[in-house]
Amino acid sequence: MEVNAIKFEQNNTILYCFILKAKTIYNKFSVSRRLDNKEEGYQRSFSKSRINQIKKYIDKEDGILPNSILLNIDSGIATFDDESSKLILDDSIINWGFIIDGQHRVWGSNEAENNLFLPVVATIGKSVEQQAQLFVKINKTQKGVPVSLYLDLLDITEGVIVDFDSEDATAQRRAIEISKRLNDDEDSPMYDLIRMTGDSGRGISLSEMVARLKPHVDPKKGNLLNYGFEHQFLIIKIYLKAIKSIFIEEWENKDSLILKTVGFGGVMNAFYEIFTLTIQNSNKFSTSSAIELLQKISDLKFDTDTFPGGGIKAQQNASTIIITKLKKAIKGDDSANVIIED
Repeated sequence: MEVNAIKFEQNNTILYCFILKAKTIYNKFSVSRRLDNKEEGYQRSFSKSRINQIKKYIDKEDGILPNSILLNIDSGIATFDDESSKLILDDSIINWGFIIDGQHRVWGSNEAENNLFLPVVATIGKSVEQQAQLFVKINKTQKGVPVSLYLDLLDITEGVIVDFDSEDATAQRRAIEISKRLNDDEDSPMYDLIRMTGDSGRGISLSEMVARLKPHVDPKKGNLLNYGFEHQFLIIKIYLKAIKSIFIEEWENKDSLILKTVGFGGVMNAFYEIFTLTIQNSNKFSTSSAIELLQKISDLKFDTDTFPGGGIKAQQNASTIIITKLKKAIKGDDSANVIIED
């Protein structure tokens, strides 16, 4: 396939500008998404409503889509003839590359009856890492990438960290890694409950989880400073397992605040004090010892009556309520009292 194209350069990057039918782009280019199937990867999750809006706009409202789609064409697929200004694409190859930006316009146009020509700007031969960096930089500058998605992409844009006990492992990168492990581990109470790309839904966003974990895992001043990274991960996992076990009805109730910003923020802000109290109470930190301690406040309700308001202040108040209730329960529990004598 030959298309008329303009070759130009921006900051040492060669770009090609041309037009393609929407259905050709859809059929020949994939969306390089964060997960392994075609509909997931380094871009946002698809919005069906947005796709339908674009489809309706094209078919019912005579809409136009003048903004360009950014593509990356794989190496070996295309050659450019400087004399004729034609870009020659090997049509025998099924997949030509990836849609870096503009996936909703492509998907919506593909579903429309009217097969529009779409303006395209393409790079050639960019690596997945370079594509992800382009996606983040363009969207962060122009319209904003969800913070959770930006954090989830750091392995690609900044490189993978092998040793999380090293100096390169910042509080943010440690918190992201712990969050990913908690989300992927079927034995974790947070399994599939951390929203990695910033989408709405049940559970905690990656950005919120990272914010709650950073004060505990900071390598210079974190509460868990004296523990190696693997122990930090295990401690957090144990704590959340105990929380889920004690408040299982709240955990499974979609209306409960326990997996919403205020309630979960309170739980995580209270973590280190509960961790310390557990060790003082049983001289060890395990799921069973944490459950034994938290059992004393099992009647706590994660609702707006208990935790009113919103924002950071409400999270701080929630943690104060949890800790105060627990300390009162310990103080009034004869089994927790120790003999003190001169």
